[in-house]
Amino acid sequence: MKRTRNILLALCAMAFLLRIGAIVYLHSWKNPDPMEHRSIAWSLVKTGCFCFTDFHHRGPTSFQSPPYPFLLAGLFELFGPDTPRAYLAAMVINSLVGAGTVALTYFLAITLGGKRTVGLVAAAAVAVWPTQIYACTVAQAIVLITAAITAVMALFYVSIRTGKAGPWIAFGLIGCLAALTEPAFLPAMMLSGIIILFVPRLHFDTRLRNAIMLLGAGLLVLGPWTYRNYLVHDALVPVKSSFWVNTWKGNNDLASGTDRIGLSKSDRARLDPFSIGDPRNLAVDGDHAYKALSLVDRNRLNYKNELEREKIFKELTVNWIATHRARYAQLCWIRLVKTIWIDWQNPKSYNIVYIASRAVLLITTAFGVLLALWQRWSLGFPALMFCSTLLLYTLTITAARFALPFEPLMLCFSALAATTIWGKIVGRGAPEAVDALVREPKKREPRMGTNAHG
Repeated sequence: MKRTRNILLALCAMAFLLRIGAIVYLHSWKNPDPMEHRSIAWSLVKTGCFCFTDFHHRGPTSFQSPPYPFLLAGLFELFGPDTPRAYLAAMVINSLVGAGTVALTYFLAITLGGKRTVGLVAAAAVAVWPTQIYACTVAQAIVLITAAITAVMALFYVSIRTGKAGPWIAFGLIGCLAALTEPAFLPAMMLSGIIILFVPRLHFDTRLRNAIMLLGAGLLVLGPWTYRNYLVHDALVPVKSSFWVNTWKGNNDLASGTDRIGLSKSDRARLDPFSIGDPRNLAVDGDHAYKALSLVDRNRLNYKNELEREKIFKELTVNWIATHRARYAQLCWIRLVKTIWIDWQNPKSYNIVYIASRAVLLITTAFGVLLALWQRWSLGFPALMFCSTLLLYTLTITAARFALPFEPLMLCFSALAATTIWGKIVGRGAPEAVDALVREPKKREPRMGTNAHG
C-alpha cells in the first residue's frame, strides 16, 4: 500500500500543477465567469444581504444556493471584492479540490470493484483530463460538486459493506451539501434514503439507523437554508427559486435546450477550433434565452420579486409545452444528446481538444461499462445518480458543465477498458507486469548461517 500511496500522491501533485499551469497560461483571473455568484457575493460583503438584482427588482434571493457565493464572499473579504487576486484564490482552491478528486477517483474505482491498477489509471486520467483541468480555471462550484459526487458514490458502498455509522454519516453530509449546491442531485439523495431500508445485506436496525441519519443530515444541511427561504419568500423553497425560469430558458420559441438560443453562422465562422482559451473565441457568444421574451412578458416580469417571477415563468413554460408538444419532445432529445456529448451552441465547445476528449471518453466508457457488468462491479447507486440527474436535465435545461461531475466515474470505466485492451495487445503477461508497478516489494529473509560475526 505504501507504493500505491506514493504513486497517488505524485498524481495528485501533478494534477495540482497542471491546473495551476492552465490558470496561469490562460490568465483565467481576467475572465473568471462567476455567473450570479459574483453579484450575490458582492452583496454579502457590502450589505450583509444574500441579494440579487434581476428585472429591475433587488431583494433577498434563492436564485443560487449559498455554498459558493459565501465562499466567494469570504475571498472578497480577504483579497478585495471583484479583484483578480480573489478570483485567483478561488481557482487555487479549485485546483486543490481537483487534485483531491484524483485520489477520490482511485477510491471510487476500487470500491466499485476495480483492481488497484484500474484505480491508478483512472486517477491518472482525471489528473490530466482536459475538461477536469479547464473546470478549475473558472470561479464556479462545478469542481467542488465533482469531488463531492465522486466521494458520495464510493461512500455509499463502503457504508453498506462495513455497516458502520461513520461512512454513512459522511455520505449523508457530503451528499446533502452537493444537493444544496446543485439541486439536481437532491432526487438521488432522497431515493437513497428509501433504498437503504431494503438492503438485505444490513440488519434492519442498521437500515433504519441509516435512514434516520440521512434524514438528520438533510435537516442539518438543507434545513437552515430552507427555513431562511421561508422567512424571506413566505413560501416553501427547499433550495433554489429558479426551477421555472431555467425550465423556460430551455423551452421557448427560440430555445436550443440550454440557456443560449444558438450561434449564428457568422459566429461559428469566427471560431477557431484549434485555439485553447483564445479571447476571440470567448468573445463570441450566442444570444441568451431572455431575448425570447416578448415586450408584454418583460413588462409583466419587471419589478416583480423572485417568487412572483417564478409564477409567471411557470405559466409561460406550461402553456408553451402544452401548445408545442412535438417541439418539446425534440428539445428533450437535444438536451439528452448535449448532456452526454457536447453543447454545440456554446462557443467553448468549438475546440478540437474538448471534442476529441469527449469522443474518447464516451467510446471507452461504453466498453468499460460492459466489462464492469461482466466483472460484477457495484453499479446500482452510480446508475441511480447518473440516470436521475440526466432525466432532470433532459426534461428541463442542460449545459456543458452538467456532465463534468460524472467524468471521474466515466474515467473509472475507461481505465478498465484501457487496461483490458492493453493486456490483450501486449499479451497475457501484461496485466501482471502492470500490477507489479503497485505491488509491494517482498521483504528479504536473512540467509541461514549468517550473522554479524560471520
